[in-house]
Amino acid sequence: MTLNGIDVSNWQPDIDLSKVSADFVIVKMTQGVDYLSPVRTSQYIGAKKTKKLLSVYHYADGSGAEAEAKHFLNNVKDYVGEAVLALDWEGEVVTKGVSYAKTWLDYVYKQTKVKPLIYMSKSVTNAYDWSTVSKDYGLWCAQYASEESTGYQEDPWTDNTVFGSWTTPTIYQYSSHGNLPGYNGNLDLNKFYGGKDDWAKLAKTGDIVPTTITPIIQYSDDNGNRAYAYTHWQAVAGKPELNILESPNGTKFELRVDNTGKLTAVKKE
Repeated sequence: MTLNGIDVSNWQPDIDLSKVSADFVIVKMTQGVDYLSPVRTSQYIGAKKTKKLLSVYHYADGSGAEAEAKHFLNNVKDYVGEAVLALDWEGEVVTKGVSYAKTWLDYVYKQTKVKPLIYMSKSVTNAYDWSTVSKDYGLWCAQYASEESTGYQEDPWTDNTVFGSWTTPTIYQYSSHGNLPGYNGNLDLNKFYGGKDDWAKLAKTGDIVPTTITPIIQYSDDNGNRAYAYTHWQAVAGKPELNILESPNGTKFELRVDNTGKLTAVKKE
């Protein structure tokens, strides 16, 4: 089973997705560490209202892998769980190498428990050793037979060579000159090798783990001195022992605060 779909961005600002036939729509959300597609929300909502399967992607520009991942997650948190996540890996950022892309992918997976796809051209799959990425993350690959206008194709052309470390792509983008009823302009055409249930599995996850530091413990001594403890590694449920922190390896620390408000953590024996 296969599905047909398109990807859209600020280059198609006026597209009415209710008038364009597509099983799925992939929407550009972010780029770098500060860019937001101005039509991201309208395009996403437009696709969702017409019951299309959903995906959102980030265009990497080399501003910093983890910083780019955080920017993406901060702006797609409401869509995690219903949309497939993806990294667009093309242009000058390709020279940053596999490790940069893997850092982004790993960070997004760690925070969402969704394994994103990575988009790249067929040539890039073979120009680098992607084995550390291909074992965990699916491929959205682009290769075009020509620049002639075309509609959806049942069996798109490939050059019958390998996709680098991947056996086969999850999504195959076979034209940037798609011509579909309902839109007067070029569209990227894609084929997903799976059904609706397979798409849902790629999107399914839990909640995003917060990336901001939050005060989880307020401590005050008998003299009224008060302090807050901030931690990334302790999740507190219920009513904890207010002056005790426990690290992931089980080591316990007692919080102490002096008359100036200085907070210290002393290892408990």
